Amino acid sequence: MRKLLWLAIAMVASAALVAGIIARTRGVKVTDDVAKVEKDLREHLNVGASRAAVESYLDQQRIQHSYVAQAIAGPEYTEYALIRESSRTWLVRGDIQIVFKFDDQDKLTQYSVKEIFTGP
Repeated sequence: MRKLLWLAIAMVASAALVAGIIARTRGVKVTDDVAKVEKDLREHLNVGASRAAVESYLDQQRIQHSYVAQAIAGPEYTEYALIRESSRTWLVRGDIQIVFKFDDQDKLTQYSVKEIFTGP
């Protein structure tokens, strides 16, 4: 009888532990969202800002970025930035991608922000 009681307690504790792990991994963990990033960009960067100012901002925020020095599709040049793991679920990781477009004078003409997802 005593063994059966301990076995039942162990099974209940194990079930509670498994349920807690599943609930934790299935929930969405969000560190940044697109609206927050767009708001921050509007406050710190304006159209017409220099490429140096954009790169300085990205460096200050510790955001990975890369500049494409050749215009592939037209007269604009591009800086790509990526905020990794802005969200995560048990199956999918979300990153925030920022694309900055510059003219031939290295002045910011536009930028876009979107969330991209990767997973199996």
